[in-house]
Amino acid sequence: MRGTSLVSKLVMLTVIIVVCLIFFSLVGYGLAILLFDLSLQELQYTESYKAVQGMKLVQVFSSIGTYLLPVFLFIYIQKQSPVAYLKLKSAVNPMLLLLVALIVLTFFPINGLIAEWNASLPLPKLMTGYEDQIENTIKRFLEMPTLGDLMVNLFVIALVAGLAEEVLFRGMIQQLIMQKTNNPTAAIFITAALFSAIHFQFSGFFPRFLLGALFGYLFFWGKSLWYPIIGHVIHNGTTVVLVYFYGIEAMEGMGESAGSEWLLILGSTVIFAGFVLQFYRRREAN
Repeated sequence: MRGTSLVSKLVMLTVIIVVCLIFFSLVGYGLAILLFDLSLQELQYTESYKAVQGMKLVQVFSSIGTYLLPVFLFIYIQKQSPVAYLKLKSAVNPMLLLLVALIVLTFFPINGLIAEWNASLPLPKLMTGYEDQIENTIKRFLEMPTLGDLMVNLFVIALVAGLAEEVLFRGMIQQLIMQKTNNPTAAIFITAALFSAIHFQFSGFFPRFLLGALFGYLFFWGKSLWYPIIGHVIHNGTTVVLVYFYGIEAMEGMGESAGSEWLLILGSTVIFAGFVLQFYRRREAN
């Protein structure tokens, strides 16, 4: 892949993503309409339980078409092994995996404070309605009246999203930028910005950006894509489980109260920094 410019590669990747996204979205919508006996309008604009489940099915196909399959196709076109290029064959150190889990969990209070600040920023009037619509969609997805709904959300939001998004952003885009710039910091932060921007939600841009940068460093230091994948899955899965037990309104309240608990924030920051330092020091043993 070294004979082509970065811009050309990104354009080619974007074209593949658009084609795959259209195809897989159509498949997802078709299956959702058939399986849940809904019209397209009902599927998109109603808040019924069936419609939400149908949209989760669409989300799975969209994630595959947007993040996962295009990367594998792109690497195959370049006549390379996707598993090798994405560093999915790299050895995984169990101690580093444990540190990844601890890093992600101790990052919650810090990122919660950033999220509270980000949500307080004023938005242009044109964006307010769109942000409210996204917020409403997220709340609908996170409604889990049964244990089965929890399992579905862990699959859709934690496993599929965690795996697919890391393959595209850290596995592909970060590596492409790194190869062309030879600047790890630039590659990590540019990728983190793209990762956050692609979610089209300004009220969550900065916490998502920091999370993306954290995953970027875990990948760069650990030299295996499994570290950010596991971290992403743990982050999303923990969020889903907490919402299941406490409800999304309770979680929002906890986030607001956490912002005023400076001792908690300071303590978690120190512990988080310690775990990150341990990961950095132990990475050579991987």
